[in-house]
Amino acid sequence: MPEATIVPGYRHRPGNHCGSTALRNLLAFHGLKLSEEMVFGLGAGACFYYVAADGQSPSRFTNGRTARLEERFAELTGLPLRLSTFADAAESWRAARELVDAGRPALLLTDLYYLDHYGNSAHFPGHAVVLAGYDRELAYLSDTAFEELQRTRLASLRRARHAQHPLFPLAGHMFTVAGSLEGWDPGAAVPRAVEACAERMLRPPLGDYEGLPALRRFAAEVAGWPQATEDWRWCARFNYQVIERRGTGGGNFRLMYARFLAEAGYEDAAALAFEAAARWSELASALLAASEASDPERSVWSSVGSAAASVLAAEQRLWSALAGTQ
Repeated sequence: MPEATIVPGYRHRPGNHCGSTALRNLLAFHGLKLSEEMVFGLGAGACFYYVAADGQSPSRFTNGRTARLEERFAELTGLPLRLSTFADAAESWRAARELVDAGRPALLLTDLYYLDHYGNSAHFPGHAVVLAGYDRELAYLSDTAFEELQRTRLASLRRARHAQHPLFPLAGHMFTVAGSLEGWDPGAAVPRAVEACAERMLRPPLGDYEGLPALRRFAAEVAGWPQATEDWRWCARFNYQVIERRGTGGGNFRLMYARFLAEAGYEDAAALAFEAAARWSELASALLAASEASDPERSVWSSVGSAAASVLAAEQRLWSALAGTQ
């Protein structure tokens, strides 16, 4: 086995979500200890997107977190996190390798489809990992819920870092800590992050593709998916997964956001966020049941529609309350 170069003192700690786990572990290496939930909240991480795109798989797609968590975290906290991009794949690897050679980890954005330890399961651009080491053939990655560093071929990592997915084309995106973190207090950044999160949900830049407008459209349409699209079963299964399983921490990221609010001292809003998380989990269960039926049963899809309406009501209460705290 080739001799590996590993960043001295780097510690991988598993977490729920790729971006908040990677940021937490990167910052911890540089001496700033934050909970994953605090990182997620300070990045205004909770959001909602709904896209109906016939011809895509699945043709109905939702996501419960903001599209660019790492960038938003840097903007809202003012911490010295530097984003570098590279047009050339060889240059992007050289920059990451030199950082490891200097004894420092790098946060990389990837399409996890190309990472060997996921086995070409599904495209997901923007998946954050921390490069903790490499050898002549492999990269050693600190990745979300895995207990140990994961290995992927350097050629696979190159493809993952430069994947050109239409929703999020990558150009070797790499985040590094470019200054001292000593003495920084997260408390000062909390109100700004909460305000930014509520603003995006209530008045989203993407209109009815994002935030509460997207959720209203989703709640109005979801019960009719079997009539609207042939892949209704896969849509139900996939959206169950992205609400409850795929790195969300449960409840479409709302459990993580609720814990952030509680840690930050927003007790009343935290209770509303826990309630929203529970409603999201109920919707996920209804979608799972719908996905397992061979034919679209009316009663099952009626339950999906009712659960989506309950989600919408809970989310409206949560974000209206948070807007009122500012």
